[in-house]
Amino acid sequence: MSEFYLLTGESCALCSQALQLLHGLPLEEPIRLNVVAIEQQPELFEEYRWLIPVLVHGATDQELRWPFTAEQAQQFIEEL
Repeated sequence: MSEFYLLTGESCALCSQALQLLHGLPLEEPIRLNVVAIEQQPELFEEYRWLIPVLVHGATDQELRWPFTAEQAQQFIEEL
């Protein structure tokens, strides 16, 4: 099972939209999705505060940055 991280922020409407989009994907294989609030980690906050939501593949650190469509997210997940 592949592991992904969704970097989010507090009161981030786009982050909620991205999470809902990811939960609705018809994936061939399940993934483990970890939601990470960047405010709790200063390094992540400095790097990503203007970029969230960002989907990160755990094994490779490859990123899919917002805005992304359901099709783009599915392709990103299934190609890794």
